[in-house]
Amino acid sequence: MSSTMASTTIRSICCIGAGYVGGPTMAVIADRCPAVQVTVVDLNAERIAAWNDPDLGQLPVYEPGLDAVVGRCRGRNLHFSTAVEEAIAAADMVFLSVNTPTKTKGLGAGQASDLKWVEASARTVAQAASGPRSCWRRAPCRCARPRR
Repeated sequence: MSSTMASTTIRSICCIGAGYVGGPTMAVIADRCPAVQVTVVDLNAERIAAWNDPDLGQLPVYEPGLDAVVGRCRGRNLHFSTAVEEAIAAADMVFLSVNTPTKTKGLGAGQASDLKWVEASARTVAQAASGPRSCWRRAPCRCARPRR
């Protein structure tokens, strides 16, 4: 490591988006990194309530073994919340794991990804972060095909 690069210890992670990518990915990170506090946030209160349901059979996403991972971590170092700005402010690292549907209008309609939720999330991070943050995009994203 060069002398100009500072070593940073990640103690807390915020993931914006509690869907098919964000929830399971953060559950595994929490399971593998018990010293890191992981908070998954979403504006959808029903989805967050499902992640917090005591009945692990009610998780909003099914992956084999996910219920066991969430059961081990939830309440210890894995948290689900609708308090987006507060979680961003407390995090050392932020993951953006939001929907990227195919565009329905404009340039690239029917082919390119609509990044409006990525942009909205990035703007929220910029407003809520109390200092510099490492910000990562984690989600499947369809790429546009080359124009012919």
